[in-house]
Amino acid sequence: MADEANMSTQGFVIALFVVAALVCCGTPISGFYLQRKDKADEPGMRAAGEAYLDAAVRGDNGTAYDLLCAAEQRGRSRADWDATASVIVDPTGFRITDLAVRRSSDAPTQYVVTAEVTYPSHPSREVQFHLRKQDGGWKVCGPPPL
Repeated sequence: MADEANMSTQGFVIALFVVAALVCCGTPISGFYLQRKDKADEPGMRAAGEAYLDAAVRGDNGTAYDLLCAAEQRGRSRADWDATASVIVDPTGFRITDLAVRRSSDAPTQYVVTAEVTYPSHPSREVQFHLRKQDGGWKVCGPPPL
């Protein structure tokens, strides 16, 4: 009976040690993995942000529309997109200032591009838009009016 109690105590200690090791080592390892994964996404995020903003600067509304995610295209027809874009002051340049991956335990991961956009007769302003992976590439979701 004493051997059974001793084995039970040893099993509990071993289980406690394993849990402590997982918490102590698993958290930093998962954080490192997620950070490396985020860095791997940045070139694609930058390319998508630059393509979208470059199309806006060129006044190429069709290309900008094609770079939108499916949800944005369902919410705006191409004709509506062209009409909205033609009313807005055309940007003359941009500079991407930040790429961020925002994780939350109660929401999907957000991929965000921040850029400084310049205009011919207005002060420059900072804009942010979200990206989403679709159809094998990055698409722009929720773009602000430039």
